[in-house]
Amino acid sequence: MWGFDDCCSRYQTSDGFVYNHVAKNPSSSSDDNLQKLGFDLDVSTTQQSNASSDDATVIASMSDRLSLRATVKNQATEISEQIKGQINILNVRFAASIYIACRQNGMALSIKDISSVADGAKQSKITSAVRSVVDKLGLPPQLIHIRAAEFAKRYSIDLQMNRQAIKAAEEAAERCTDHVNRSRPPSSIAAAVVYIIAQLSYEKKLLKDIKEATGVHVVNTIKGTYKDLYPHLPKIIPTWFANANDLKKLHSP
Repeated sequence: MWGFDDCCSRYQTSDGFVYNHVAKNPSSSSDDNLQKLGFDLDVSTTQQSNASSDDATVIASMSDRLSLRATVKNQATEISEQIKGQINILNVRFAASIYIACRQNGMALSIKDISSVADGAKQSKITSAVRSVVDKLGLPPQLIHIRAAEFAKRYSIDLQMNRQAIKAAEEAAERCTDHVNRSRPPSSIAAAVVYIIAQLSYEKKLLKDIKEATGVHVVNTIKGTYKDLYPHLPKIIPTWFANANDLKKLHSP
């Protein structure tokens, strides 16, 4: 059994033999000195383990604020571990890991959504980090982008619309690509589509309800996208959900 005193510079075996060790580098730690003597104290591993535990706690807290499932939290933690050293700003690394875990689980949480719980991390930095991680881990590039149809499905569910309305919103959003200004973000297209489907449904939603559920807070953005889509509604809205007469009941922008 080994014992030590004098700030770990003097070591004694169980049979009484005393070994004096003088470190050449006065700044080296006692643990380094012990390792030079053949001891396996791997302090760095312990520190890394503690850091990993802290990382997992922060990721779990961020995930809870986003109401994510435990499987997504765990996946985000694993991704964060894989990219350690690549992204030095912790909250950016955590946010990017959560975003990718969400995408891998088919969830349409935007960079904006995740940045809201990322302790001030800028959306541009998170986006850059996501691109870097996708490239490093060899993930499909399409993980980076969320389609309008994915947003439409999420928004419809959040608004507690029925199954038919959810399916119609998803299908309609898929058909919008060629009928809307390309500068419109997918979230805005989805918000406008959900608004249209809601007006065609028996469970009508007010514009303010759509705004709150989608996070597209500028009403004019939804109205502008609605204006883009309006002339093309017969091609966009599934005929099994609404016919030409139903579409005529929608207000002209």
